[in-house]
Amino acid sequence: MITRRDVSSITADAEYALLDARGLTPADLIAAGTEAHVYALGHDQVLKVYADPDQHQALETIADLYRRFDRTTVPFALPEIQAIEQHGTLLAVTETRLPGSPLGDALTLTSPATEHAYLAAVRDLTGLRLTTPLDRRMLLDPDPAHQGEDWTAFLRRLLGQKLPKVLADLRRDVPAVDSITVRLAARLSRSYTGPEGVIHGDLYPGNILVADGKVSAVIDFGTFTLLGDPLFDLAGACAYYRMYDEDRAAVRNRLLATAAENLPAGRRDDLADYLHLVALLSCDLYPEQGKHIRDTGHYQWAADVLNSPTDWKNR
Repeated sequence: MITRRDVSSITADAEYALLDARGLTPADLIAAGTEAHVYALGHDQVLKVYADPDQHQALETIADLYRRFDRTTVPFALPEIQAIEQHGTLLAVTETRLPGSPLGDALTLTSPATEHAYLAAVRDLTGLRLTTPLDRRMLLDPDPAHQGEDWTAFLRRLLGQKLPKVLADLRRDVPAVDSITVRLAARLSRSYTGPEGVIHGDLYPGNILVADGKVSAVIDFGTFTLLGDPLFDLAGACAYYRMYDEDRAAVRNRLLATAAENLPAGRRDDLADYLHLVALLSCDLYPEQGKHIRDTGHYQWAADVLNSPTDWKNR
């Protein structure tokens, strides 16, 4: 996965120069994420301003993925990148302007109807396919040694790299972590032979857009995007919805139970295993300055996922 400088690294002088060159002003700002400032570029396009020109190749790879999307396999819009240009110390990316607002801005996240719409969109996205295949599991993995890797071998490798870094801490907070990892190792020793698709990897309400009360687009593929079993995305998305709210366990279990309703028993087990993999692989990804990893919000979320029973599989 890539590391990016965030928007705090964008200097005002450099940004004003870029905006002036594009005929824009600060008043055209429509969104500010952690990685880019987004400006309206007419009615049909947006300009994303990144602080790190070293992202150029990664964004070219993402643009190539977008060109490979079989857009007929999902009922909503997906991103398109038209141009990637360096401007001084900044990177300017022109994209199609997609309709809608983030789900949490457009709808009430605590509403059962919103939960239903969210889960339906996630399920729809598991049908996304490519018109031409890619030769790797992780979109932004440049290592040629990983080309052609089996899906479960890929996950086994990631887990093997992660556990030495986090296992000592997790053993203090997750009593069953060793039995979980033993079960996952057994699961990942078997090859996956089912359908493969695009795994967004970061499906939470902010990356799903809504217009006129309906899901209109899914955005921000890239850093966590994988190619493999689409059920992996479904497990992560169920866990990411309202993930830091006090009732997150109840919300998560409700979504997982609904997601598992039409799955055969073996695939319900896969959904539970993928949920634990998502927690294990991401538990240390969001450090907070001045805090031990065990005191960070995302680690505590991951520990909560790993400590929660999976009785939702049998509802």
